[in-house]
Amino acid sequence: MKFYAPWAKEAFDKYTSNYDLSNGMINLKVVHTMAVVGVMNRLTNLLNLPEHTKYLAEICAVFHDIGRFEQVRKYKTFLDNLSVNHAELGCKVIVENNLLYPLSDSEKQQVITAIINHNVYAIDPNITGETLTLCKLIRDADKCDIFRVFACEEMTDTMGETYEQVSKETVTRDVMNCFLEHRTIPKTIRKTGLDIWISFLAFFFDFNFKESIEIAKDDGYYIKPFERISFEKEETRLKVAIILDDLKNFIS
Repeated sequence: MKFYAPWAKEAFDKYTSNYDLSNGMINLKVVHTMAVVGVMNRLTNLLNLPEHTKYLAEICAVFHDIGRFEQVRKYKTFLDNLSVNHAELGCKVIVENNLLYPLSDSEKQQVITAIINHNVYAIDPNITGETLTLCKLIRDADKCDIFRVFACEEMTDTMGETYEQVSKETVTRDVMNCFLEHRTIPKTIRKTGLDIWISFLAFFFDFNFKESIEIAKDDGYYIKPFERISFEKEETRLKVAIILDDLKNFIS
C-alpha cells in the first residue's frame, strides 16, 4: 500500500507494539486501521482532492481509532457506553505521545478535530473548510470498513454476541421506524444485537459522498452477515426483508 505519510504508519506501529497483538480485539483494530487507510486513499483519489487534503486525510485514517487499544486493555470492550469515548481517548493519546510531531499546530488541530468528530451522531456545524472535508472523509472511510469488520471478523469481538444469539432477536420498533425514515440510528435506542446490525446498514443514510456509497456497494460486505443467518421468528424475517428491500432501493 502506498502511504502519503509513511511517518504516521511508523508512529502507529511503534505505539501499538506496546499492546498484545495476539489478542483478537487488538489485532482486529490494527487490521481495521490499515483497511480504513486503504479505503481513504481510494476515496480521496476518486474525489480528486488536493494533495494536502489527501495527506491529512490519510493521517486521520491512521490515528482515528488509536484510542481503541487502551480502551480494550483497560475495559476489554469496544462499547463506548460501557467504557469511555474512544475518540476522546484517542485524541488524548495523540497529544500525550506527540504522534503528530511533523505537522504544524494548525494541521494537528485539523486532524484532532476530524478524529473527535468521527464517531459523533453529527459533525459539529461550526466546522468549515478543509477541516470539514476531513471530518466527512474519515466518517465515510470508517463506515465503509466497519461493513468489512461486521462481515469478516469474529462477531463476539465486534459486538459481543454470536450469530446464534442474534438469530433469536428482533428489530425493535424505534430502530425499524428510524431506518425506514432513512435516518441514522442513535446508539441510545438500540436494544438488541440485531438493532446494532440494522444501525450499521443505516450508515448508508449518513455517507457524505456518493463515491463512498459506491465503494460500500461494490465491496458488498454490508449484506454478507444477513446472507449467513436464519432468523427464528417470522416477524423478524419479515422486518429484515422489508429493511433490505428498502436499502436496495435506496442505494440503487
